Order: sequence, then structure tokens, then C-alpha cells
Amino acid sequence: MRRGLKLWQRNVIGAAVTAAALVAVVVTDLEPQWSEYRATVRPGTEAGPGQSVTVDGQTWTVGGVRHLGRRVKPPGSTLPAGTVVTVVTLQRSGPPGPELGCFGVLTDGRHRWRGQSVSAFGVKPADGAGSLCTAPGPVEWAFVIPADIAPTAVDVTTTGGSIVLRLQL
Repeated sequence: MRRGLKLWQRNVIGAAVTAAALVAVVVTDLEPQWSEYRATVRPGTEAGPGQSVTVDGQTWTVGGVRHLGRRVKPPGSTLPAGTVVTVVTLQRSGPPGPELGCFGVLTDGRHRWRGQSVSAFGVKPADGAGSLCTAPGPVEWAFVIPADIAPTAVDVTTTGGSIVLRLQL
């Protein structure tokens, strides 16, 4: 007659199977989601004030920051009370960007504001600037931010929200 495993042996085998299943769940399900989330809060590349950064063969630098205040507004509407418009121009050199689009996001380190095309505010864009990352040349975005905020950086993000690069202002 065959004797079964002792209780402590069954417990060790059960613990090993449970640990292996937990590792499999973390590696196949949770880790990719965690990496995706982490990319939305931590930039892939960062440059200090006045510095440039190269990503995927393109060199990016802050070309200028214009604080337009309340002088501008979207045609046919008004700016919300206590807000102003800030325009950030990023200079780019190198091959055109990927087919996927990107967005500009202004931050003060705690809050984030997504950029819009400057033409939405009736503002003339800088020479050759557009708001599309797929076209060559500089990109420029307008941000409606609270009047008492001092932005510290602009992020270039993918359409999925991952921060490709951060340029300190």
C-alpha cells in the first residue's frame, strides 16, 4: 500500500504552485499595465532649461514661451475666469515624426494641461510652426492655464498618454 505525502510536504508543493501562478499573473498581466501607466507619469527622456534632447533621430528644444494673458480668446467665446493663455514653441530638427500623432502637455510639476492649436485662439503661429508632430519643423501649442500658475516644463506625449520627452522651461 502506498503512503501519501505528509502534510508539510503537501503545503510546500501548494505554496510553490501558488507562487508560480502569482509570478505568471504578474509577468503576463500586471507588469505590462504597470509599465504603460509608468510611461504616462515619467518621461522617457528629459532635458533641462535651454538644453536640447534627441529622440528617434529628432532633436527637440524649447524655441520660445509667450504669455499672452487674457488678450486672446477662442473666437466666439471667452476664457474661463482666472485663466490665461500661454504659447510654447518647440524647435525640431531631423526626420519627420512617426505616423502617430502627439500632444503637448504643460505642467507645473503637480498639474497638467493639454495643448491646443494656436489657431484656435486666433494667434498667428511662429514661422513654419504647426501643432502636428507628423509634419517636419517646429511645433507650437497654446495652453489655457490658471493665471497664478508658473509652468515648469512641457511634455510631448503620444496619443496614448505616454510621455516621450520633457523639456524644462
